[in-house]
Amino acid sequence: MKPKQIQPAQYCPTSPDEFIGPARELARIFATKAKTLMADRTASLKYVLTGTPGIGKTKLAEFLASQLTGETIRNGQSFNVESVNGRNVNLNLVRKWQEQARYMATGWSVKIVNELDTMSMESQDLTLTYLDELPTRTAIIGTSNLKITDLHERFQTRLQQFNVKAPDEKALTALLTKFGLNKMTISQIVVGCGTNVRAALLDTQSILDAKLA
Repeated sequence: MKPKQIQPAQYCPTSPDEFIGPARELARIFATKAKTLMADRTASLKYVLTGTPGIGKTKLAEFLASQLTGETIRNGQSFNVESVNGRNVNLNLVRKWQEQARYMATGWSVKIVNELDTMSMESQDLTLTYLDELPTRTAIIGTSNLKITDLHERFQTRLQQFNVKAPDEKALTALLTKFGLNKMTISQIVVGCGTNVRAALLDTQSILDAKLA
């Protein structure tokens, strides 16, 4: 099979079946949940996805956001989806979110906060207030490499937690097989990357790029 050139950043599942390992079942749950929420004009959503690095937490958050808004998300953004790293969540940004909340939403608005635990304490405090006053048809989806018990105590009582478990070697091997590498190379990547899907895709890209050089 001829190797297929890919860009790891473009690996963006658009259906539950395109996820691998335990993330696939979570994607199915999120797709069903989104259908229910879209029919409820009074609903809001507060989720946090936890788990080890590189296993698909952000991709799951983006998938749920796309299901709620009906939009295609590129680089974490679309018209009604805003994705930001926790380190960049400052008081001005949270105040902007609060200001936006004053206007009646016709569709869903989604804020994705990656590495939620890296927010400054003052930003966390104001975000907690925002969560308590979260308007209808608004979703806050956080991700964290930490366990929920390691997050700010008040986040634990405000965000519904989903622990994203890593795929096994079989699932990761099946994903990498799609890109035309031989079995030995795939095995080396899987062993070297462990459960980190993102790292495995980066290694795969490097090998494919070398073949094209």
